[in-house]
Amino acid sequence: MTSDLMGSQSPHALIQTVIISYGEGHHDAPRGDALRVDARPLRNPPEDPTMRDRMLHSTGLDPEVRAYVLSSPGAERLIDRSTRRALALLGQARAGRRVDLHVVCGGGRHRSVAVAEEVAERLRAAGYGVETEHPHIARPILRWHPQLTEHELTALRLLASGQHHLEVAKELKVQPETAGRLLHRAQIHLRARTLYEAVAQGCALGIIDPELPGYPHRRSAPPAP
Repeated sequence: MTSDLMGSQSPHALIQTVIISYGEGHHDAPRGDALRVDARPLRNPPEDPTMRDRMLHSTGLDPEVRAYVLSSPGAERLIDRSTRRALALLGQARAGRRVDLHVVCGGGRHRSVAVAEEVAERLRAAGYGVETEHPHIARPILRWHPQLTEHELTALRLLASGQHHLEVAKELKVQPETAGRLLHRAQIHLRARTLYEAVAQGCALGIIDPELPGYPHRRSAPPAP
C-alpha cells in the first residue's frame, strides 16, 4: 500500500516501525526520537556524469536507481548494521512502543529512499510491521557545490588543460608533492574515484570549462600524481 508521502506500508495491522527518508539540504528534518542512518557516503546518481541524464527524473523507488545506490561500496554494511540495530531495539521495546528510523542523504530523492526501502523490506521479512515515508522525494534536485579551495580548483583546471602534475606544480610554484596533494584533495571533494572522473565531475558542475584543450576530450586518463 502506498501512502500520501510516496512510501510503503506493511500489511501488518500493527506498525512497529516508521522509516522516514529526508534530504539534509532542505533543512526540514523529521522530528522525534529515531535511529539515524546516514546514506550520504553512498553513490548519488545526480552526481555521476554517466548516470545523471538517465536518473535525473527518477527516485530511489525506481529499480534502476535502487540497484545503483545499493551497489555502492559500503551500502550492504550500512544496511545490515542499521537493520541489526533496529531489530535489537525492537526486541527490547515495550509493547506498543515504536522504533523509528530517519535515513538522511543530500536531497531526499535517491540514496535515503533506496536505503529506507531496503531496510524496511528486511524488517518486514523479520516479521515486523513497517511503514516508510519519503517527504522530500518530489522536491527539486539540489545543486551540489563542492568546497574546493582556490588552489585545489586551480590545480584541477590546469590538469584539465592537459598539463602533467609536474607542470601543475611548476605553474603553481609548489613542490610536486604539494601539487599531488592538491589534486588528491580536489578528487576527494568531488567524490570522484579517479582524477579523470574528478575533471568530468567539475565540467558537469560548471566549475571547469569543458572547452579546455586536452581534457576531458582526451581518450586517456591523466597520469596519477
